Amino acid sequence: MTRYKLMLDSTFCLLLVVYLFQVDTANGLVALYLLHFLLYLSLTLLSFVLVRYQLGIRLLLIGLVWLVSVWYLPLMGLLLPFCTQALLLCGKKLEATGVWLALILTGVPFFFSGYSLIYAGISIFVGAFYWYLNRAAYVTADLVAENEEMRVKLDGFAAKLEAAETTGIRQAYLAKLEERNALSHQIHDQLGHSLTGGLMQLEAAKALLSTNQEKAAELLDNAILINKAGIEEIRKTLKTTKPAQESLAINRVKAQLEAFETQYGIRTIFQMQGELSKVTQAMWYVFIQNLTEGLTNVLKYSQASRVEVTLTILNKFVRMEMKDNGVGADSVTKSLGLTGMEERTAKLGGKLVIDSTDGFQIITLVPLETMKND
Repeated sequence: MTRYKLMLDSTFCLLLVVYLFQVDTANGLVALYLLHFLLYLSLTLLSFVLVRYQLGIRLLLIGLVWLVSVWYLPLMGLLLPFCTQALLLCGKKLEATGVWLALILTGVPFFFSGYSLIYAGISIFVGAFYWYLNRAAYVTADLVAENEEMRVKLDGFAAKLEAAETTGIRQAYLAKLEERNALSHQIHDQLGHSLTGGLMQLEAAKALLSTNQEKAAELLDNAILINKAGIEEIRKTLKTTKPAQESLAINRVKAQLEAFETQYGIRTIFQMQGELSKVTQAMWYVFIQNLTEGLTNVLKYSQASRVEVTLTILNKFVRMEMKDNGVGADSVTKSLGLTGMEERTAKLGGKLVIDSTDGFQIITLVPLETMKND
């Protein structure tokens, strides 16, 4: 802003000097005018130093320029708007006090100047120029600061979301370890019992094979039955211990929503309708990935306090709807995240529907027939 101010002052002084050369060529007057302009440029440079000091000092300097223009150099009054507004408005954000002082101190000399029309034009031009410079400088600075603040917040949200996802992955891994540990104990106990009983029957059959073949055959049959029973028990254990794919997936969705609510204080509601066994693993992958991206968008843009997720399994389609109560928009600009959601859904022959008129709504629609044909 200082650079533009000096350019304006220098240009004005140059034009005024050219005008004076045309109307009066007396060497003494020209020298006086040049001294006059140099004095003013010194004052305007001094204003950038004094602008840091108390208002009284700045007003004293303005009064000095005013007195000089009234009693000694009347033409210097034309430079008063520059000096006044430089001291009161330059180098800081516009405030009501400074603006009113500048208007009053600039406007009063209008009634005492012999160049009223010229003075009024200069005052209006300088005021508009300073207003534009100040607005360009400080409004832009405010926007930059606001954008930086938003960027920091988004980085914080992304870090928290990543931490929540990492925590969820760690918890899922620990749950798997516990499940495997319990399963190994059950298999060890059942298999050990069956093998021990079968081995005892086989050893007894071997001992009686030469003396009592009928009894040995009976013991062999018992050993076979014991081993079959052990194998069947292991199968039952595996079947009851291993949860169905749909149970794992739906639990993951619920856990992700619960972690999101705990981490960010945004209420989550999950509803489900239909037969989960129809949903394939590939479809669960698309739904979970789209849910993750949708929650990220809620943090970044919507300013919502509630998120509702509804999974509906119909006869021919599976529909997952995610809707928040945040700030809507007239139009949606597709980011990389939304584009990725569309591409994932399209690979299964599905469609992604986005509505931002009332909050933000994302619908993932995947046909069941396509998955059956595959």
